[in-house]
Amino acid sequence: MTKAKFITFEKVRKSGLTNMYDINAVRLIAIKYGEMLSNKDCFDIMLNYDKYKIKYGSTNNKKHR
Repeated sequence: MTKAKFITFEKVRKSGLTNMYDINAVRLIAIKYGEMLSNKDCFDIMLNYDKYKIKYGSTNNKKHR
């Protein structure tokens, strides 16, 4: 899993535009954020979310707090 794909997944999740179990909608919204996510990518992130969250960190920057 790449950092770019995980960050895009996080952007979709935080946008609140779709239920994250609606993989087709997640994939369409991800394209708007500039990244193509496959079904496999989405399921991989969902199953390993905590691992990727630790590995790639949060999308929040301290300057936004």
